[in-house]
Amino acid sequence: MFRQALCSAIAVSLLMPAPRARTGSCYRDSLARSGETKQMALLIGVGRYRSEAVPDLKAAAGDAEKMRRLLIQRYGFPPENICTLLDEQASMAGFLLAFDKALLEHARQGDVAVIYFAGHGSQAPDGNQDEADGLDETLLLFDSRTGGVPDLSDDVFNRLLDRLYQKTRNITVILDSCNSGTADRGDDSLYLVRSVPAAGGQVNNPVPTKVADEGRVDLLTRSMPDLVRLSASQDGESAREIPGYGGIFTSALLLVLSEAGSRPLTYAQLQRQVQSLVRAESPQIPYFQGNLERLVFGAAALNRPQRWEVIRTGPPLELGGPPLAGLGDGAELRIYDGASERKTLRDPSRAKATAVIDSFNGLNATARFVSPSLKEAIRAGDLAVLVRPAHQFLRLRVRIRPGDEPAGVPDSLANELAKAVEQVAEASLLVELTDRRGGFELGMGEAGNLQLQDPDGRVRRSFSGSVISQAYAAANNLWQHARQKALLQLRGEGGEDFMDGQTLQVQLVPAARQAAAEPKEWNQAKPNSQQEVPLGHFWNVKVRLSDDSPKPLLIGVLILSSDGAIAALPSGRRQVRLDPGRSYTFNLPDETFQGQPPLNIPDQILVFGTQESNPVAWHLLAESALTRGGQSSGAASGSSLYRALDRYLSLGTRGSKAQDGGQEDSTWTMSSMLLRVVAAK
Repeated sequence: MFRQALCSAIAVSLLMPAPRARTGSCYRDSLARSGETKQMALLIGVGRYRSEAVPDLKAAAGDAEKMRRLLIQRYGFPPENICTLLDEQASMAGFLLAFDKALLEHARQGDVAVIYFAGHGSQAPDGNQDEADGLDETLLLFDSRTGGVPDLSDDVFNRLLDRLYQKTRNITVILDSCNSGTADRGDDSLYLVRSVPAAGGQVNNPVPTKVADEGRVDLLTRSMPDLVRLSASQDGESAREIPGYGGIFTSALLLVLSEAGSRPLTYAQLQRQVQSLVRAESPQIPYFQGNLERLVFGAAALNRPQRWEVIRTGPPLELGGPPLAGLGDGAELRIYDGASERKTLRDPSRAKATAVIDSFNGLNATARFVSPSLKEAIRAGDLAVLVRPAHQFLRLRVRIRPGDEPAGVPDSLANELAKAVEQVAEASLLVELTDRRGGFELGMGEAGNLQLQDPDGRVRRSFSGSVISQAYAAANNLWQHARQKALLQLRGEGGEDFMDGQTLQVQLVPAARQAAAEPKEWNQAKPNSQQEVPLGHFWNVKVRLSDDSPKPLLIGVLILSSDGAIAALPSGRRQVRLDPGRSYTFNLPDETFQGQPPLNIPDQILVFGTQESNPVAWHLLAESALTRGGQSSGAASGSSLYRALDRYLSLGTRGSKAQDGGQEDSTWTMSSMLLRVVAAK
């Protein structure tokens, strides 16, 4: 019963290819109005750079075009109000002129302004001593670092924003770049990193203008409290793109904002959904700042999203439509009546049938029905909604570092690893060994033990023992990480009943008893927000069901640890029922956790709410597929949500008789949050 949510960004061309915009189209004497306001946007995608020292990116320009298509088709922006600068069009002079002509000259109080940048980010020496680390954050335009043209510094960008803010406060800034200073990865990488090393020399201010505040105008100081900034990663983290598909952050945004939901999202709700999608593919953590209770792009209403349709009823069933994220062999789609309203497309009980794709060429596919029977006749023009992605998008790609590289794996151990991944049933389905750099890697630690490192080079797990025991322990751990990747891509199907990230409100709270004589300082975070847990502090999970929920729900919690382990609540075979407006704290002895190393590496909490007719044996999801499918699972394993979960985590069984128990038949919802263990104060 899970709605696909694939951040791998993978083919998030929910948007059809758009013609490359021309700079000249940005400069108009007047702009179209929508009601009493204007919707304006300046979109920048820089994949090619003039400087040979700045590596090119493969997806930045395409991301800007996809964002343009989203604003037009989903949010009703007039095409003539959108200025798009791609590659050589996005020079420093071109950007400054476009900001002035496309935004500043037209903005009035209440107008909506969107500024989007996809490209490299970096740092440069601070020229006015306003940065604690002595470095300005910068964006690289097409001609940056050539012919005396500097990077675009945060000081300069902020002054431009301040001028725009004086005209309208409804501003959204989206930055799919980073300032970690990490060198770009090579062509043999799974990912490209959208940052380059810091620039030498001082960044000069190319904007000959005076602002009211001569000091630093930060993006979110008291002077601009309503401005919203969405960043692909936090300071010091890498923002990644997948060559040929798009930026991981942009793709997650496009997926959430393009889906079939009928209710507009706030930026806070968008953050909660995007965060898990990005984490499924990359360690980067998106950073949202500003007035997050505003509606995204100021939209009180949404246009109908693009969807696939039934072309011929077959057999086989033939489907077609625009490129969508997650489609491919093994993807599952739910078939709805062609006249269905948006709210219906998120309610599994309203679907006619469920189908699995057998062949796929990008714009067309053949599929077979996996529902035991059809609720209604399938007709040409019926809508096909993706609910679970194709096999290729759920697999975890892992590189075994060759023995001739530093910390390389000896051939004998590498051979055993390959054999173990093939022989461990779950690993063979969910794990793919690759020669490409940039993702998870297995290498040797200083103590001579095998280690698993994430894309940022952080050690997630170490393995000891004989060559064979290390190999099989690693194979089992890899499929656990792959299972987490799949879980992070899940999306609720709330229909008219529920909304992800809102219906369920989750917090971590201090346990009643602590080991230390004096409790360590605990700063309580807001619901569904990241919680810092002091090292050694005991904690519990607290869940509240919103007052406006139309029904009570059964609650389940999954805690995804950075080492690959999953803990499930409630413990044992209990079921926890929550009435609207009520809270429940999981505080039994085996439901109490302690903050332990590693420090400052985020773990994810997922909370699910299902209807009483749809129970799930949550503890089984922390175990192997063999256990999940065994007789010990009990009646709960027969529920529609449980069957959906099992198919989601057992790729090879999707669509087989053993797993097809019928179509999911009730709405459900989920929320998520992050936790970090930090040094006790």
